Amino acid sequence: MTDGRFKEVVLRGSPEDIGFQHGYQLKDRIEKTLEYYLSLFNLPESKLFKQAETFKQIIADFNPRYSQEIEAVAEGAGLDNRYIYALNSRSEILNNLSIPECTTVFNQSSSLLAQNWDWSETLEPLVTLLNIEYDDGHRISMLTEPGIIGKIGMNSAGLGVCLNILKINKKINGLPVHILLRAILDCKSMVEVKALISRVSVGKASHVLVANSEGDYLSVEFAGDRHFELPLQKGLLVHTNHYLADTALNTVEAFPSTHDRYRCANRLLDDAADMQGFTTLMLDQSEGLNSICRPYSASTTPNFGNVGTVFSVLMDLSQRALFIRPGSSQSKAFYRIVC
Repeated sequence: MTDGRFKEVVLRGSPEDIGFQHGYQLKDRIEKTLEYYLSLFNLPESKLFKQAETFKQIIADFNPRYSQEIEAVAEGAGLDNRYIYALNSRSEILNNLSIPECTTVFNQSSSLLAQNWDWSETLEPLVTLLNIEYDDGHRISMLTEPGIIGKIGMNSAGLGVCLNILKINKKINGLPVHILLRAILDCKSMVEVKALISRVSVGKASHVLVANSEGDYLSVEFAGDRHFELPLQKGLLVHTNHYLADTALNTVEAFPSTHDRYRCANRLLDDAADMQGFTTLMLDQSEGLNSICRPYSASTTPNFGNVGTVFSVLMDLSQRALFIRPGSSQSKAFYRIVC
């Protein structure tokens, strides 16, 4: 990261080409990302690889192109591909963590979609903006962790996607949510997105929010073998890290600060009809360490490091533009990326 901007990489070609370029160009960053997650997984290699093999088969059965890309990432980075499968399944492997997480908001009338990603400060200098260009002209711009092939962003069809991790007291062994995010960004319409969600709606604990430049949206909570579609409230939607559709699924200890952030975002969203209002909302620090834009502080989770807002992203879907800023410091400015 230089001058307040995340590293950007352009990837083109076949799945093998895209994956190899990703692995080769980001080799050092992938190694550092893997080193961090290996300490967080805290699993013997044999046990980690067993889980990775399970998700490897799930991904291959879903779409072999993503398996080809992941294995090419590993080749480009000079790593055993099971490590890259583990990175792409890290939310499922880490399902029992309770870390203050993300805030997402959507305004249907203005087609504005936004998210703060709250996670480990260790990853802020490693986050990368991947720009993927397909031969048919379809493009994706997404912020991700090196080695992970899908995350938060938008595409040239005007589709944007955000993610909130949720928690459920069940083993989750469906399609990894980061692979789902990539598959959503590969879609060219909400019709395709809805068909995709219907295929892979089990085995996850997350909220995924998809919207497009026409104001169409899909907000889905995944809860193991169940899922729930959420309605807008007066054309607006806020989500943090607790279930809204079935509150019996929530546990007090699951995600500290989720209710504080939810209340604060709903209050601020009433006045957030434009980009300036969204910016004010996503930078809010009125709740201290429970804020939407959380300052970094020490986590109590072993090996996690400091927790806080790693990046903020605002998407103007009608303009096919992302506005990005790293970290939680109020001195850092948003910069614009056109998809």
